Amino acid sequence: MKKILSIVASMALCSVALNAAGTAAGTTVSNSATLSYTVDGATQPTVSTQNAATFVVDKKIDFSIVHDDSPKHLVTTPGATDVRRSFTLENTTNKIQDFTLNAVNLTGGESYDSKADDSDVSDIEISIDDGDTWSSGSVTVDDLGVDATLTVLVRSNVPDTNVDGNVMNIQIEATAVKDGTTDPEEATSTADDKDAEDTVLAEGAGVTDFANSEFDGKYSAWGGYIINSPVLTLEKSSCVYKDLVSGVSADAKRIPSATITYLFDIENTGTINASDINITDTLPDELDASTVTAVKTNDNQSSCSCDGGVAGDGTDATSSISGQELKITDLEVAKDKHNCVTIQVNIK
Repeated sequence: MKKILSIVASMALCSVALNAAGTAAGTTVSNSATLSYTVDGATQPTVSTQNAATFVVDKKIDFSIVHDDSPKHLVTTPGATDVRRSFTLENTTNKIQDFTLNAVNLTGGESYDSKADDSDVSDIEISIDDGDTWSSGSVTVDDLGVDATLTVLVRSNVPDTNVDGNVMNIQIEATAVKDGTTDPEEATSTADDKDAEDTVLAEGAGVTDFANSEFDGKYSAWGGYIINSPVLTLEKSSCVYKDLVSGVSADAKRIPSATITYLFDIENTGTINASDINITDTLPDELDASTVTAVKTNDNQSSCSCDGGVAGDGTDATSSISGQELKITDLEVAKDKHNCVTIQVNIK
């Protein structure tokens, strides 16, 4: 007696959603089979499996947050406000997912893109609606869709105590949380239950590979700021221009009615030019403020010298006198240069 057998399997998916994240969590996969055969060429009744083999697709939590604008360290200045960095949160979990976001300063000394952190920003806030609203502390992202992305903005202020070259690194951390809560997601620790939606943490270590590890339900990214600022020093010196005995001479002395040339040497050793510089000088009572002349500014110099007492050959500077107080305003000095500012005034 000859028997010929064939088996045909069938599979049914309930609530299937296929995407880059894979089959949706909670999908019931049902698989059954039928068997047909013949005996001596005679077809026999089909035999079906008594029960379909079914299981529920588990939840694979996978996501990332990355720094998505350049440069890695944004150039800023002391006292700057509302300085922003942009990040992208992407949900590659096979289910809609909630997250919490936190942004903090990195601990001093930690390096990002080979730049060691040596200062902090202040007033860190997060926006998940393109800057319409801002929140400090933890921010919750509700129901981020499968394969969806969200732009996350972080803004802060730069304390005016920062100086040229300071580096401020920040970290933003995304944590997968249970629906409608701020409780972190947890991996199912028991053996696989084919009839239940288990949870598997499957995210990477984070682009920093520092604060987080693989499969801990958290993912971090870093962003940075670097200060570019003028670094100004002011030196004041004096020399004699003339007296009533020797006139304009190298032999002139600092006697009453002699004319003194004062030199203000403004040096900028910072990385950017400086402008809107103002000098205030309260002249001592031994000087006749009414005789102040030759208020000159001579920018873009490699050095300054008061030798000979001759007033600078630059342009007239904006100045005013009230009593003994002299103000010189609207000065500027290029990076790595000096501005040689001069005045002349008589000794009483």
